[in-house]
Amino acid sequence: MRSRHPDASFAALGARAHALMDEHPWDDPHGPGTPLARLAEAGGRVLLLGAPLDSLTILHHAEALAEAPGKRHVNYEQPILVDGRRTWQHFHDIDTQDAAFDYSPVVPGDQWPFTVIARDMLAAGIGTRAHVAAAESHLFDAAAVVRFGVDWIQRRLNPAPHTDPAPTTP
Repeated sequence: MRSRHPDASFAALGARAHALMDEHPWDDPHGPGTPLARLAEAGGRVLLLGAPLDSLTILHHAEALAEAPGKRHVNYEQPILVDGRRTWQHFHDIDTQDAAFDYSPVVPGDQWPFTVIARDMLAAGIGTRAHVAAAESHLFDAAAVVRFGVDWIQRRLNPAPHTDPAPTTP
């Protein structure tokens, strides 16, 4: 089954496919109440079978949840069918094309942020790496990716809290 979102859709097979894909919200399609959120809540896993680490899409859910300055959003319209008629629908989402945040202070310019986050996750013992035939593959617990991703973004992109020196008494 495929989710209804025309731009940020996901697909699932199996007994829980409908529960995961139903009611994909038009706005904030990577945030709470979305297929990505339900996958993490259900204890789902993400398999990258020969795909590069920068394609770890569940990290968009972490971006949607993370609180850090400068989160970038996009607004756009595109046609959808409603009762067999073409209708223009407005959409609001995080910027998944150029990244939801400016990662340049913490990620080298020649790397995609998701690759750096995923490598840090693997180094922290989250996820497994193996070869399937000739394909380098990775298996991640979806909820662990989201938790790690939110924490990684918030720790690195939030300014350090300002602390006043302790008052001195004469």
